Amino acid sequence: MSQKDTQQKHAERAHPAHEQDNAPRIAVVTDSAAALDPELVRRLSACGNFVLVPMPVTIRTPGEPDRQLQDLTAAEVDEAIMLAHVMGQTVSTSGPAPGVFADVYDDLASRGFMHVVSVHLSGELSGTVEAARTGARLSRLGSKGVSVVDSRTVAGAYGHAVVRALEVLNSASSDFVPSPDHPSSDYPTAAQLVDYIQSVCEQSTLYFYIPTLDALRRGGRVSPALAMVGQMFQIKPIGTITEGKLAYVERPRTAARALERLVEVTVQTCREHQHAAALTSVAAPDMDSSLASFSRTSFSLKATPRGEVVAVHHVGNAAQAVQLYEQVQQMLGESSLVHDAAASSAPEFLVSALPPVLSAHSGLGAVALVVY
Repeated sequence: MSQKDTQQKHAERAHPAHEQDNAPRIAVVTDSAAALDPELVRRLSACGNFVLVPMPVTIRTPGEPDRQLQDLTAAEVDEAIMLAHVMGQTVSTSGPAPGVFADVYDDLASRGFMHVVSVHLSGELSGTVEAARTGARLSRLGSKGVSVVDSRTVAGAYGHAVVRALEVLNSASSDFVPSPDHPSSDYPTAAQLVDYIQSVCEQSTLYFYIPTLDALRRGGRVSPALAMVGQMFQIKPIGTITEGKLAYVERPRTAARALERLVEVTVQTCREHQHAAALTSVAAPDMDSSLASFSRTSFSLKATPRGEVVAVHHVGNAAQAVQLYEQVQQMLGESSLVHDAAASSAPEFLVSALPPVLSAHSGLGAVALVVY
């Protein structure tokens, strides 16, 4: 019996037919590059309609066998990657194989889900989206039963879109019994959810600071020539994601100036979103501004950015990341958040470490802020 058949039988035993009859009809899948906090992932997974697929990371040392990190704990993976950066080793990443996605989709189908929305790292930066599409065709749901979404961005810029989509699903009527012949206004369609996720991703802006281009050079993300120039002139780049690709916003010459500008451009973007939200509120005063940030009339979803920092990421420098978030809040006129990283009063799960698949390319000391 194949591994796929074994997983399906286990799923069927764990979810008998009478339980599947009342299962929600849409599940959400994403990958570890969404940079969701591990505890948040555990909570979302406990609802039963969410799966996070890990992305493989390998450490390569000349003259030695490749070191696979799949069997390590999250803390051990972070430690191994940080040590690899310090020692100048190459940390390589790859997307999950199509068969991995097919198994995930099949397992969800065996639990009674009628459709899967699968949201992934920008296709311009990774082959994960194409692997998911191939996996969908191989699965029992087929490409019609799996909507694969290219987020065209990275980290929390699509991670928070996934969380908001799950908020929509989990707030839907728990009494709804799914049936293709009996649609309900109390539950979103897959097409509505996909449009909502894409809209949230498009209206989210991520800015990041990288202390050195060396890790990007070793990972093949920038040319050796550009990395050499960056080292010669001590460039500390601030970047963003434009049309799914890495793009530089500025190239400060000192770390202090780079972090200062990171805060300034983040604040500017927050204010732009706030201004747009105010205009929208005047035009549509009845719009719902609830936690999920969508207007809901028979599940007609509308993404409404509010000019907030929705994710803060770091690589071994959590305290610094929290301080930058505090500076943004203070410049926006929010209440002062004076605290250390261990006693952060920032919203729960706002601050999280970049996952290994991203920290492998950013290197130590990187910081990212996401505005929506």
